[in-house]
Amino acid sequence: MKVFSTDPSLRWLFCLTHPDDEISICAWIHRLVRSGNPVYMSWTHSNAIREREGREVARLLGVPQEHLFFFGATDGAVCDEIPKLEPRFQAMMKEVRPDRVCCGAFEQGHIDHDSTNYLVSRSFSGPILEIPFYHTYMTRLQRINRFSDARGEEVLHLDLDEQRLKKRIARLYPSQNIWSVLLSYEAWQKARLRPVELAKSERMRFQTHRDYRKPNHPPHIERRLRRNKTWRRWRRALREAMRIEQGRSMVDSVQSPEDRS
Repeated sequence: MKVFSTDPSLRWLFCLTHPDDEISICAWIHRLVRSGNPVYMSWTHSNAIREREGREVARLLGVPQEHLFFFGATDGAVCDEIPKLEPRFQAMMKEVRPDRVCCGAFEQGHIDHDSTNYLVSRSFSGPILEIPFYHTYMTRLQRINRFSDARGEEVLHLDLDEQRLKKRIARLYPSQNIWSVLLSYEAWQKARLRPVELAKSERMRFQTHRDYRKPNHPPHIERRLRRNKTWRRWRRALREAMRIEQGRSMVDSVQSPEDRS
């Protein structure tokens, strides 16, 4: 099965976390819309300003407004709201009936992204595709638009019109500094003699990791992440979500010394 499938019968749902995450995959969304595929989009976090920005981008991409979902979760605290969000995600899946669901990769770039990935896994049993946003939250200068382990990824190379579209969309978030962040990242990588041109390609892979008790990285990164305070916060939130979802008996099976620190 191809990640970037052109099968016109497929229904696609993009479960994004913050309005502006769609920059990473907007050209593919636009291709699907042009080919006639039913496309839906959701955002786990939203507020009035950011919802307006997300709706404007959806209009530009051609996604109908009635195909959009905004969950209003708290920025930076989605992990604490998983139990109340899960039934809403399940209801969305029943309404949309997607064939494929895309979300940000579980790769410890933002705890909210990891929470959305978990919510998708809990509410959808079909093919889940992951998009690289950025990682990890251990460092101030994070790696953007690349997986830490590229195995299994597919790369979509964009034509000139798609590149222009991508740059245009990246400027459509006046409440955020995402455009300057992307420009600064490209300049930083060029200075390191590792040039990247973020507008030239998009990447996805089938989900590789469903053990949410472990970081999803090569061993040398995983070891460092386990000592990180944000990872420990994730583990506490995950344990609480499992307790509420499945009963307190599940807690003992995921408990470890790092959870108690």
